[in-house]
Amino acid sequence: MTVSQPVPPAERPADGAPAISVEGLTLRAGKRTIFEDVTFDVPAGSLAVLAGPSGTGKSPLALALAGRLTPTAGRASVGGLALPRHAREVRRRVAVTGNATVTPLDETLTVKHHVAEALQLAGPWWRRSATPERVDRTITAANDLLGALEDVFGDDDASDPLVRARLHRRELVRDAAPAARFALGLVLALVSDPDILVVDDVDQLRTVRERRAAWAALLTLGRMRDDARPLTVVATCQDRQELTDVLDAGHRLGALPLRPVIIHALGASSAPTPAPEIR
Repeated sequence: MTVSQPVPPAERPADGAPAISVEGLTLRAGKRTIFEDVTFDVPAGSLAVLAGPSGTGKSPLALALAGRLTPTAGRASVGGLALPRHAREVRRRVAVTGNATVTPLDETLTVKHHVAEALQLAGPWWRRSATPERVDRTITAANDLLGALEDVFGDDDASDPLVRARLHRRELVRDAAPAARFALGLVLALVSDPDILVVDDVDQLRTVRERRAAWAALLTLGRMRDDARPLTVVATCQDRQELTDVLDAGHRLGALPLRPVIIHALGASSAPTPAPEIR
C-alpha cells in the first residue's frame, strides 16, 4: 500500500489533467509480490517521487509506468494511454535514465562516441542522427546544465561536486565525475522529446551534495518546452532528505519556478523479490 504525501508546490499544472493515473496497481513474480495496490495520480508537469527502502518495488513500479513491465492487476493510464494495451506507444513517450538494464552508460567508450551511439540509436534507422554538430550540442547541453546548477547553488556546499564536473569529449565515460554522468543521462533521455521522464535510483549518487544537485536538476529541467508541453518527471529514491533540503523555504532554489512535487512512499518488504522481465 502506498502513502501519498504532497509537498507544497510552487504552482499547479494549468490544466490539472493527470499525466499518470494508477489504481490498485500490482505486480507479482511467481509467489512474490513486487508492489501491491498502488493508487495515485500525477499531474502533468509534476515531479513524482517514488520513495521507500530497498526491496519495496520502486524501480519496477517506475518501469511499469514506462511501459517496460506488465502489471498483473490494477489499472494504469500514462499520457492518456491505457497500460498494458498501449505499452508500445507509452514506451515511445516515456524516456528512462539511471537504470543500467534499460539505458546503460557504456563506460568503455569515450563521451563523444557514447553520445554518438546513443543519438544514432534514438533516431530513425534511415537517417544519420549522430552528426558531429549534434554530438557537440548534446555534450554542451549537459555541461550547460551542470554550469546552471553551479550558479544556482553558488557558495552552497552542493556546488562543490559541480565545480569540476564537466564532460570532456575524449575522456572515457567511466572517468567522468558522477554529477557529469548524471547530467549526461538526463540530456540523452530528453533527446527523444518525451512527455514523461523516469529517473531511476537518485541514490546512486553517493554524496549528499551530488544528490542535492540532482534533485535541483529534476525540479527545474525542461519544466516547460518551447511548444508549451509540460515535462513530467518520475524519480525513485530510498532517502528523500536531500529533496527536502533543496525545497526548504530558505534555499536559493526557491527563487526559481519549480515543479510541483508529489511523494509516494512505498512500505517495507519482508523478503527479497525476484527480478521480473523488463522490456
